[in-house]
Amino acid sequence: MLKKFHNFHKAEDGTALLIFSMALFIVIGGIAFTIDVSRFFAAKARLGNATEMAAVAVAQNLHFLETSVLDQLATDVVSVNYRRTSLHAYSGDTVVPLSVNLATNIETGEVTLRTRAEVSTTLLRALNFLENVTVAVEINAVQEQPEAEVVLVLEASNAMAASGALAEVKSAARDFIVTLSAKATQGNGIKWGLVPFGNAMVNIAPYQDWVDGGVWPLNIPPEGPGTTEWTGDLAEDRWCVAPRAGAAGEDDTPPGTTSFPLVLALHSEINAGTGLPHYSNITSTDCRPERIRGLTGSLPISTAVASLAGNGGTAYGRGMIWAERALSPLWQGIWSSDTTLPAGYDDETIKKIAILVVGSSAAEVGEDSRLINSCTRMKQNDITLYVIGYLAPATTSALLQTCATTVGHYFHVTDVSNLQSTFFSIAKFLTRVRFAG
Repeated sequence: MLKKFHNFHKAEDGTALLIFSMALFIVIGGIAFTIDVSRFFAAKARLGNATEMAAVAVAQNLHFLETSVLDQLATDVVSVNYRRTSLHAYSGDTVVPLSVNLATNIETGEVTLRTRAEVSTTLLRALNFLENVTVAVEINAVQEQPEAEVVLVLEASNAMAASGALAEVKSAARDFIVTLSAKATQGNGIKWGLVPFGNAMVNIAPYQDWVDGGVWPLNIPPEGPGTTEWTGDLAEDRWCVAPRAGAAGEDDTPPGTTSFPLVLALHSEINAGTGLPHYSNITSTDCRPERIRGLTGSLPISTAVASLAGNGGTAYGRGMIWAERALSPLWQGIWSSDTTLPAGYDDETIKKIAILVVGSSAAEVGEDSRLINSCTRMKQNDITLYVIGYLAPATTSALLQTCATTVGHYFHVTDVSNLQSTFFSIAKFLTRVRFAG
């Protein structure tokens, strides 16, 4: 009887040990499974973040880099940001290479980036379960024009033209316009304005209603008899306004409140054959033939930039005041029949941007203070100011840097290749990238 009881006791010990061993294995396995699953999700999140960062970088550079360079950029960004973690390595093992696959569509601005990586197990591997687990991510991004109003404020002085710098600025500015205009758009995209500046006078044709009442010449062809040296309406010909007196000459007061002094000189003589007067516009050559352009599409602005020639000195302060007027909601419906342009300062969907390019130090009297005052007002209204000093002397660098939104918005450029890359850098800053799907 005692022998049977002893045998039964030994059998119970074996069973208890077996049950305990199985329970311990299950508990350890559960802990291992929980830890590894947490690591897999963490690795996938890390890979997802790295892939998103790479997709944005590629989309921003889609029109600026070759396909092979974009491929390398995507690989580098994913690798650097994913491998900044210990979640994918095991006991110092060699890291499994990442798989990065990029597809781009220049016409639509679409970028598709697929990434895959293997994550080694830890405790499960020690228990001889699962060697590696694959995590994969796919991100679709689209490069687009921003919803923006962009005014180019370009020095087109005699000095800039004589040095050859104006031709280089025109080429870089046109490439900038074309690059941004080539991107996909949602909504209205970019509306462009142009302020070429030389001296204090500004050609505002064809806005004859902006000038003092009663000074616009009447009874000239086609309203009156005779012929003209110009073709079309006089308001489309070369004529200018001088700065307004007082505070209105230094801010964005609309012409309906304070008009502009007209600068226009006509000459007439009787045609011996017809007996009718023949009119010619003899306005001073200080009035540049190229006019200021309010917000419009990219094609008219690109064409207007190409036509710029040197004229006058360097009135960059007055140039920025006109940029302020081109972007001010006080001028809605004044530049064109579109009463929504310029947009209100409180419209958070529209970015307002002015890009000033200056290349000379021979500024007119008072221009420095006008520049700073205008830049200060524009920044207070959340207008982003980029300033490019192209071959500008060091004496003006501090002034121009003060005008820019931040130090990072000012570029001191000394050669044409850097001028081109500076405009491209600004284009990348302006590019909008959204995730599709």
